[in-house]
Amino acid sequence: MRSIGVRALCAAFVAVALGGLGVKAGDIEPVETPSLMARVEAGELPPVAERLPQTPRVVAMDSDHYQLGRHGGQWRMLVHRSKDVKMLSVYGYARLITYAPTLDLVPDIAEDIVVEDGRIFTFKLRKGHKWSDGHPFTSEDFRYYWEDVANNRELSPAGPPRTLRLYEELPKVEILDEITIRYSWSRPNPFFLPAIAGAAPLFIYRPAHYL
Repeated sequence: MRSIGVRALCAAFVAVALGGLGVKAGDIEPVETPSLMARVEAGELPPVAERLPQTPRVVAMDSDHYQLGRHGGQWRMLVHRSKDVKMLSVYGYARLITYAPTLDLVPDIAEDIVVEDGRIFTFKLRKGHKWSDGHPFTSEDFRYYWEDVANNRELSPAGPPRTLRLYEELPKVEILDEITIRYSWSRPNPFFLPAIAGAAPLFIYRPAHYL
């Protein structure tokens, strides 16, 4: 059950890791993932254009270091156990917040992040954003993780992850509306955003509708 959930989670962000020039979904030509075409044609999934948020992030390919990816081919890697599916999040670098080439932290899956006094972090999600199965990606996925996973003693015997603790203080988590979530501590927390953007990221959401 856990590995299936992780696969579903990673698959979701293949569709959303397009990246932030402020364009609208209708202004770009999205390319359908070949492995999903059969499901789209069967009506099991909406077309890729309908799975994108209203303002997807689009990365400008204006550097010699960038090149478009392509589907297919062979990928040789040292992953031989089902639990190693967690490495997908390392190789596919899509996060709520990511590191830009300048090492600045910038919104990626999230549309915006407002930081106040270094201790209050308000995330705004992209309207119309969907998981890979077409279900909306909203603040409910954050509420579900915090209340039903991180603070569920059966699923998380040690409680919320260490990276969410600041001198043993847990964050105050507020669901402000369908696309806005706020995390706050009583003192500045310089570790929160880097943990989310890291190679082995802190995930603060789960697909509530699936799990």
